[in-house]
Amino acid sequence: MNNDLKSRAIALSAASATLCLDQLSKLWALASIGEIGKTIELPGPIDLTLVLNRSNSFGLVPVYGEFSRWTLTAVNFAAAIVLLRFVLRQSTSPLHAVGLAFISAGALGNGLDRLRLGAVVDLFNASKLGFVWVFNLADVSIDLGIVLVLVAGLASVRASKS
Repeated sequence: MNNDLKSRAIALSAASATLCLDQLSKLWALASIGEIGKTIELPGPIDLTLVLNRSNSFGLVPVYGEFSRWTLTAVNFAAAIVLLRFVLRQSTSPLHAVGLAFISAGALGNGLDRLRLGAVVDLFNASKLGFVWVFNLADVSIDLGIVLVLVAGLASVRASKS
């Protein structure tokens, strides 16, 4: 297997594992925390609070019932499909491919929630650190993917200037 194909396989495997962990953590939260809004206080900076988010990240999109649900679901799946196509392209650097794969995994994780439950399951509460939003592993995956794509882009710019 050539290095390019191997790096894409690693990217897709990491993203698949992330998607599985995201979905398992949400199933656990629904079964164990149970009550929406309930918080389990933990030592350290993160608590667990069960939230069903009917909007998008940071609540930027107003909620219009089922219209919001299905529009956001379609956007999640469309974004994941488009980004996964880029992951499979040979012209994409390995770091860029990993970043796009993580963004795709996060979009799929949140899209699956909307499809299954009508809302995204959020459970990590970092309010002890001053972060006001409750989030999930899919959100972390998207953020990590964005950072990796930016780093890959900066590396590409630096390489082209050399």
